[in-house]
Amino acid sequence: MAIEPSLLDTCSTHLKTCLMNIHKVILKANEILCSISQPSVCSEVLLSSRGADYISGVVEVYRLSRRMEGGMRTRNIDCERLRLVLRDIDLSWNNFQAFLSICPSLLQTLPSQSALDYAAGGAFSDSSTCLQTCCGVCLLDRPVEEFPSEVMLDVGGRSYHPSCANFWIHCTNSTLPVLSCHNNCSACVKTKQGVLGVTP
Repeated sequence: MAIEPSLLDTCSTHLKTCLMNIHKVILKANEILCSISQPSVCSEVLLSSRGADYISGVVEVYRLSRRMEGGMRTRNIDCERLRLVLRDIDLSWNNFQAFLSICPSLLQTLPSQSALDYAAGGAFSDSSTCLQTCCGVCLLDRPVEEFPSEVMLDVGGRSYHPSCANFWIHCTNSTLPVLSCHNNCSACVKTKQGVLGVTP
């Protein structure tokens, strides 16, 4: 089921806001690495414990962009402005990986692109278009493969992956996003009927 035009615009604005902040984080990482003029010094920084932690954080930020792209594909959200931001993120990520090439051992720890394809081969239920049940940031409602034990946070009746909520609060807005679902959502209708004690 396609998302209604008005809701599509709300979702697109929400996604673009978060994706632009993801892009800023990766751009900043590129600027930091670019400012280190000597490869030996850059290598020393990257291989330090603080450097490794920083790289790990940037990887998780990029991972969120791929989760969001998976959520977009799952919910049939496709618009030019989002494609442009995702393209910019990928370009910055490729530059970031190029900087890491001076530390092959570190580069090898990065996840493969296939491991980050969150919409590949996923089996979703009939309620996969329901925005009440998915993560309010990335719009995915299935467990994240590399964190199968990750429990969704329930905030105000809405669900969020902890890592998604963490990025949103610290890098986007201090208030978590709340997206209303579309009018014809069968999952929401069933939920309302259950709450009200109404039988179909």
